[in-house]
Amino acid sequence: MSLPSPSLTVVPARYPDRLARSLAWAGHGAFIFAAVLMVALHLVPQWGGGDNPVTAMLSEYAYAPGQWMWALALTATSAGSAAVGIALHRTGLLTRRAATWLVVWCVAIFLVAVFRKDPQGGAVSLTGKLHLYATGIACAALPITALTLARQHRTRPPWHRFATWTRRLAVTAIPFFLPFIVPFALNMALGEAKIPTPATGLVERLMAGLELAVLGLLAVWAHRAATERPAEMPAALAVSSRQ
Repeated sequence: MSLPSPSLTVVPARYPDRLARSLAWAGHGAFIFAAVLMVALHLVPQWGGGDNPVTAMLSEYAYAPGQWMWALALTATSAGSAAVGIALHRTGLLTRRAATWLVVWCVAIFLVAVFRKDPQGGAVSLTGKLHLYATGIACAALPITALTLARQHRTRPPWHRFATWTRRLAVTAIPFFLPFIVPFALNMALGEAKIPTPATGLVERLMAGLELAVLGLLAVWAHRAATERPAEMPAALAVSSRQ
């Protein structure tokens, strides 16, 4: 009596990971909440101070009447990123290197909210320096996280499409990060702020939009993996199925 041959197709997991799925939804909610707060700061002068969004940097909202909304938006983004990261880890998608950079992103974006930038034309303070360092680290951490995930899963048939779009969004975001990272690195090397940041408020807002797009895609990826985790067949079985 011969035993039935094992299935050689990609099948969804029998028991979806409900916790990972809930964490992915929590991430979605946190990112939407952060976006709503930022839109409110832009549209309501009483909260955002009426700054010109084309020229004023987002960190200027730390001095606006609605500064609590600015801090809450960044905190929600950090918490949502952590929730998505845990969901990705539970589904086996988040490797150690990607997890390290995601943790760096979560901490850095939270510190951006905690430490305010120095007022324009004001003296350089320790708080302002910490804000600058956290911003520079955050600019690099998220695209590195996304590119690391995309590279590790680009050849896996179940996740090829997610990996491709994650890489595309991360690569698209890099030019918007460079106007911040290059002057930041040069000023650190020179020991003082001699190189101005050429980026305008509009560039920074486009960068923030791409960040949320990357995070939203990672949340969708985590939710899909928690709902339909594929059982990838071993290479030896794949070969035998074609013979």
